[in-house]
Amino acid sequence: MKKLFFRLFFLALFFQIAPGVIHARAEEAGTVTHAAVYIRSGPGVSYPITGKAAENDTYTVLQKDGDWFQIRLPSGNTGWIADWLVETGISSAKQAEQGKITADRLRIRKAPDKSAAIIGTLEKNAAVTVAKTEGSWVYIESGNVSGWADNRYVQTETNRDAGKTAENNVSAAIVAASSLNIRQSPSLQSETVATVTYGTRLQITGTDHGWYEVELDDGTHGWVAGFYVARESQAKRSSEAEVTLHSGTSLYKRPQSSSDTVGTAKAGDRFPVVSEMDGWYKIRMESGISAYIPANVAQKSNKTVKKGIKGKTIVLDPGHGGTDNGTTGAYGTLEKLATLKTANALYEKLKKAGARVILTRNSDTYVSLPERTAISNTNHADAFVSIHFDSAEDPHTRGHTTYYYHAQDYNFARLVNNQITSRLGTVDRGVKFGDFHVIRENTQPAILLELGYLSSPAEEKHIAEKSFQTKAVAGIYNGLKAYFQ
Repeated sequence: MKKLFFRLFFLALFFQIAPGVIHARAEEAGTVTHAAVYIRSGPGVSYPITGKAAENDTYTVLQKDGDWFQIRLPSGNTGWIADWLVETGISSAKQAEQGKITADRLRIRKAPDKSAAIIGTLEKNAAVTVAKTEGSWVYIESGNVSGWADNRYVQTETNRDAGKTAENNVSAAIVAASSLNIRQSPSLQSETVATVTYGTRLQITGTDHGWYEVELDDGTHGWVAGFYVARESQAKRSSEAEVTLHSGTSLYKRPQSSSDTVGTAKAGDRFPVVSEMDGWYKIRMESGISAYIPANVAQKSNKTVKKGIKGKTIVLDPGHGGTDNGTTGAYGTLEKLATLKTANALYEKLKKAGARVILTRNSDTYVSLPERTAISNTNHADAFVSIHFDSAEDPHTRGHTTYYYHAQDYNFARLVNNQITSRLGTVDRGVKFGDFHVIRENTQPAILLELGYLSSPAEEKHIAEKSFQTKAVAGIYNGLKAYFQ
């Protein structure tokens, strides 16, 4: 009886296999496919680093645990290495899944780490194949782009909530201070790693007690205090409300209680609400000047505003004019004439749709920048669009760019930019913050468009074609249509 017990015990030990562990075939070889790969003491990035492997190094693979291989080192010891960095004949434990991107523009990285180099981006709804998973990261492939992405923004059959996460979480914020320090950790005493200016858009990667962890376009990571930024999901225009104020309410220059004031309100003063952003209302005073008030000190009332272009006041601003030629193309095209031609065509299309359209100039005349913004502000424009063409020293530079100044106009700029991209098919240089007078001094929703580069001989020829004008006008029109929905 005792012998039988030991035999059964031995068999149980012999056949026992840990869950999730796949033992390799005898002498299975694995070759490292990347340079300077870390070897760890266990199957995960939380385990200590015990060494490094170089590209093309070959090791004996002992077993696979999740997304990690256990390898035998030349010293006879063992270590662990991520399977996506090694080429072997062992099949992956997880089958590839199909998915789609849920973020507006998702950064793809070289490794499953937010500090890893960015190797590309994918637009919203791009179809991807999910090949591997590493913690909260997935290795995806889409066309010529392949790399690691945050799984919160990659929706698959087994990760259906990714879309909801992307929609409900705040993914970006816009700087509301004139200058803002990006800090190494969530503390005002922490070291400054970078400085950004008003209007800069920051990608949010995390939160911690009123602080946002952010990433800059150059890959720099850091933290900003939440009260210095406007969360993108809450930075929006509102032509549907007005506020009634109490006596002595301070009117601030910026959406910060530490900002200078432009005056105080009397009991019962009423102002139209231009926008709402992160606990603040931007209001328009009778003089046309904008001011900010905390939302919790005002009584807000809503008005019904019809959706759609019909009945909206839209100011079109053809850039330059008269003595101001703007830029001149390689073949002699004058920017001032190209902007007027585009604005006139857009004017006709918007008029037919029932909009009240105002041109800042309808001929080759000079109009000052303050006059242009005054036309928008005094007419309480529902939208202001300044039209321009760009120039660069490099004749190969091409594409279109959309600029905003005020945080609440980012969404307006994004919608128009997306439609221009879909119509023109030229290089999309993106939505950017721009410190231009006509949008900076505008109290109304305002954007500035650079539709192409006259300094590029090839693009200048394209801009001169009627088909370009038709497509550009259709793109701007569709963008306005999307904005007013």
